[in-house]
Amino acid sequence: MKKSLWLLILPFLFISCAKDYYTSYKSASDGKEYGSLIVKFSNPIKNVNITVDGNLIAEDKFTERVQVDNMPTGQHEIKVIASSWELKNDVNKVEEMDIKPNDKQTMLVQVPPKSTGYWIYQAVTFSVIFSTSYYLY
Repeated sequence: MKKSLWLLILPFLFISCAKDYYTSYKSASDGKEYGSLIVKFSNPIKNVNITVDGNLIAEDKFTERVQVDNMPTGQHEIKVIASSWELKNDVNKVEEMDIKPNDKQTMLVQVPPKSTGYWIYQAVTFSVIFSTSYYLY
């Protein structure tokens, strides 16, 4: 009984959770106006890379939300890229954002659905765990 319980619990120990990512574009200087940028994904996503005006802000993050503080006011080109075997398509979004002083601007990014390979992997994993626990009784 204890072995089968561990076989059911063990896979959950290797699952990691998406974490919000916070960073600062540059250190705040007196006399300058700054705002914040929030990149919000429709679902948690792996391997997220974000650039602002060609400067790398986030690299290979597993997240559902990225907040960049101390962004100078004005127009900025935001590029969001994410690719994973779990997704049907890669994410590749470029958008011009106007950062306003002492305000938070939000960029919404739609995450594509899971790929067929992902669902096959999940079915095989569940079948192996279920059959192993069944035969231990």
